[in-house]
Amino acid sequence: MLIKQKGIIIKTVDYGESDKIITILNEFGAKVPLMVRKAKKSKSGLQANTQLFVYGLFIYSKWKGMGTLSSVDVIDQHYHLRLDIYESSFASLCAETIDRSLESNEVSQYSYELLHFVLDKIKNGISAQLMSVVVLLKCMTRFGFNAIFDKCVITDDNDQSKLIGYSFKFDGAISQNVSYQDPHALILSNKTLYLLDILQKLPISQMSSLSIHAEIVDEMSQLVILLYKEYAGMYFKSQKLINQLHRLDNLS
Repeated sequence: MLIKQKGIIIKTVDYGESDKIITILNEFGAKVPLMVRKAKKSKSGLQANTQLFVYGLFIYSKWKGMGTLSSVDVIDQHYHLRLDIYESSFASLCAETIDRSLESNEVSQYSYELLHFVLDKIKNGISAQLMSVVVLLKCMTRFGFNAIFDKCVITDDNDQSKLIGYSFKFDGAISQNVSYQDPHALILSNKTLYLLDILQKLPISQMSSLSIHAEIVDEMSQLVILLYKEYAGMYFKSQKLINQLHRLDNLS
């Protein structure tokens, strides 16, 4: 049975000496694993077209179990992500988060729309790190937790101007006057908490313009990754490269 579906490659795994297994998130929001024969042979024509982030029309055969890729009509290779390791690492974090948020047989049209959205934004010059924050915020509930950024969790005061950090002890933002109750709270810019609240609540369809200072994005990224580690016990594979890049930045 020959199937044609648009999709985006969200995962690639080498298989043997010349083959690989790719996972596409298809246009309906389902994950589809596909065997790619001789993918690592340059003469096959599939080497470049089965890279992470490739968006195209995938033609594959499937009877039972895993399908086998026949060809790809590429719509967008997102080639720019191969030229910037920093952007690529955060785009990988986006793909990994969406991949892990879906069960193997689950269908989520929103997940496909979210991935499409962030890759288009990155292509148009929006920070991939900021886009990873958006994905992590939008996928939180799929991992069984949420975060409170819009009020003090101790006093229930919704005056956001008083917020100065995030407390893992009390599971939410805390204000200055009660910060002594958690000396280990992560101190953050008030603007960071305010923008996290906006990005958490704002539908992606309304995120037309996104311009946030790099230092604020760093703080947001640090917090949301810690939230996943603390509440979902998750450590992302792409995080290893991100940490290495941060260490190199600090050394320079």
